[in-house]
Amino acid sequence: MYETVAIRRLQRTLLIHRVVQILLCALLIYMALHFQQLFQAKGEPHVFRNSLLATLLIEFALFFPIRRFAGNEAQREFAAAAAQVTVEQQKRLRQQRLFGDTLKGAVFLGYTAFILLVPSATFVLSTAFFCFIVTVITYLQCFSFAIHKGLASRTAA
Repeated sequence: MYETVAIRRLQRTLLIHRVVQILLCALLIYMALHFQQLFQAKGEPHVFRNSLLATLLIEFALFFPIRRFAGNEAQREFAAAAAQVTVEQQKRLRQQRLFGDTLKGAVFLGYTAFILLVPSATFVLSTAFFCFIVTVITYLQCFSFAIHKGLASRTAA
């Protein structure tokens, strides 16, 4: 049996993720238009298209690892929501959460450092920025899907 408080916390987390996804989509559209104007002004509109294509290819390569990571995190959250969790299980779940948060922080810092070090208005900058935003959106979507799927299977059982 699962604690209703923990389930409500997961539902609030999903709501927060939904709002963040909407904001990230708006930022992605704004920056896409911004980069498109920059490349158009430089007389190189093909660079923008190539940047979008490179982003899609990179995200195709990253999708399955992101989906697996998000699925594992959703399973961990459901395990933590169980009504009877032993102290040893709590310790293991805490270590898994710490590892996941460290990995997400490392990815964030890696993208941030890379974006800050790249020269402005280049193919590499636009591709890195688009990849970062799309990677975060993909993770949030996969996590939300795994949580919804888990909630549906647990309420049906």
